[in-house]
Amino acid sequence: MRKIAVISLKWIKPLAFALVLVVIAMAAAGGAAAQASATIPEVTVVLDAGHGGFDGGVVSKDGDRESDLNLAITKRVKKRLEGGGVRVILTRKDEGALGVTKKEDMRKRAEIINASGADAVISIHVNKYAQSYRRGIQVFYGDSGYGGPFAVKLQGVFNTYINSKYSGRNYSALAGDYFIAKCSSIPSVIVECGFISNAEDLKLLKTRSYADEIAECIYKAL
Repeated sequence: MRKIAVISLKWIKPLAFALVLVVIAMAAAGGAAAQASATIPEVTVVLDAGHGGFDGGVVSKDGDRESDLNLAITKRVKKRLEGGGVRVILTRKDEGALGVTKKEDMRKRAEIINASGADAVISIHVNKYAQSYRRGIQVFYGDSGYGGPFAVKLQGVFNTYINSKYSGRNYSALAGDYFIAKCSSIPSVIVECGFISNAEDLKLLKTRSYADEIAECIYKAL
């Protein structure tokens, strides 16, 4: 009996060590699984920074160009989406336009979108209104209807996390005759990230933190 006890004790430490390794491996696997679940696998999104180059879009009373704000916000959205495992395709990567005329510029954007095989298209813009009191984020989609469900979902997220926080006003997603939102059968939306005509919105639009809030909402809606 004494000999058997000695043999049993001999194997207790290796077995205990092996069990510890198993537990560590399971914990690591669980952590990896949790990290994987926090990403969106196999999703491709086209981000379209509206305007650019000769087409500055709307302009604030101080000379801030919409095209510059659009590009800055788009880059922050790209960073957040890619950080979550989303494949991102940009139509416009710098300050320039995609063509020498508006027609050529829009045609090239449409070509990129239709060749992308993307799951969604998000065109980033900034709004302007005659009365300066209007503010907040609005989502639009083409009247073809392809982007309707995504637009409604995205507008709801913006209302919950941004509009309620800054403007206290909720919007509904609206359909219209928007070329970039109906040039393909891919669900496409236009996000008007705020009003350049409103002093409070303009101040936000110039900050990286606000762009990151927009990016987080878009990620949540995918």
